[in-house]
Amino acid sequence: MPRYLQLLLLAGLLVACSSQPTPAPTAPPVVNTAASAATATSPASTPTVAATAAPTSGPALTNTAPAATSAATAAATPTAAPGVTPTPEAVNPLTGLPLSDPTVLDRRPVAIKIANFPRRVRAAQTGLSAADNVWEHYAEGGTTRFTAIFLSQGPDRIGNVRSARLIDTYLGQAYQAMLVASGSSEGTLNRLRQTDFFKRVIAEATGYHGCPLLCREAPASETADKLFTSAPAVWDLATKLGVNGRQDLSGFVFDAQAPAGGTPITTAHIDWQVGNTVAEWRYDAGAQVYDRWIDSDTMPTLTQHIDTLNSQPLTAANVVVIYANYVTSNIHESDSSAEPFFFSYDIELYGSGPAKLFRDGQMYDLRWTRDKVKGGLPRLTDASGNVAALRPGNIWFEAVSTMSVNKPAGDTFTIQVHVPDPSVAATAQP
Repeated sequence: MPRYLQLLLLAGLLVACSSQPTPAPTAPPVVNTAASAATATSPASTPTVAATAAPTSGPALTNTAPAATSAATAAATPTAAPGVTPTPEAVNPLTGLPLSDPTVLDRRPVAIKIANFPRRVRAAQTGLSAADNVWEHYAEGGTTRFTAIFLSQGPDRIGNVRSARLIDTYLGQAYQAMLVASGSSEGTLNRLRQTDFFKRVIAEATGYHGCPLLCREAPASETADKLFTSAPAVWDLATKLGVNGRQDLSGFVFDAQAPAGGTPITTAHIDWQVGNTVAEWRYDAGAQVYDRWIDSDTMPTLTQHIDTLNSQPLTAANVVVIYANYVTSNIHESDSSAEPFFFSYDIELYGSGPAKLFRDGQMYDLRWTRDKVKGGLPRLTDASGNVAALRPGNIWFEAVSTMSVNKPAGDTFTIQVHVPDPSVAATAQP
């Protein structure tokens, strides 16, 4: 090859080699050590609330989510490092509050019947502050009784446990719950036997005795005030019976932002029996909850309602008044205090009716709806048919009769409860 051609070829090779790009060094992956490797999924029907939850035992979940957080819509997905999947919050469908332990959703709610009269039993009331929802209803003889619903928290000692009432045939189905009661009248037990959850009724009348499920701290012949249960023990039993597990508890919607259209009301006063049985909810603007006040031995003076579990006053983020049809049944309640208060009320928690929501110092006129066949939790809607948003936190339901009289006065809303004549037995019900 001629000398000049060799020189040209060599020059071309040098140019080609000098034009090759230099490979960049590979960067190490970014790891977000704060993210959890496991992914917890919220129920499909419950929006995510980005906040830190209280532990699953101890005082009531009455602290609300941050004001800037809306639980009515899904929270924005947090920014994460490349290759890292953020862990969504698990949300309690009964309070709209996030859960630090999402596994509590993998168990059935526990509904526990708790006494409220005579007044002396309040010294034995324990665990109400840990309930996610509480239903108060008129029983008989001017008294009220509670059905407390536990899901996110479960104290080891809850009581004083008393007998079920007909309203529990609806609440047990609505929450798909384990129902804990004491004896119950034969008529109420017969109605419970007709439900699809009778095998989940834990009571002395259904054959359960002894601690930790039903602990009598004094013989029943001496007092009815000393029967207690344990939520963890009930969940253990549910597992052994093969009936534990996550349930569809959809229906409630929560939003930390109060909706428009409310009426400023700071006190909801409920006269279950005028001058004798009273529940009053007073709004605490600083804590953004309602403090519960009740009748005392020195009426008309009211006293704050205290949970002996933790010596803390009972509060509620939401107070929902349900106006339902009270029907006098043919069932005689054997533990009624005196004549003529013999017959149990069938509080019909199906169909629809008016409702009041008290939240954030405001009162909202709503409507509740619940299908008798499909069951489920009651649906709360406003005048436009939109689902009403509750404040994230616990809920107290006050199930009053449709005969009740509303008496608004200034910033106080009084409900005077009226019920049918309890001394007249109705015809037999199916």
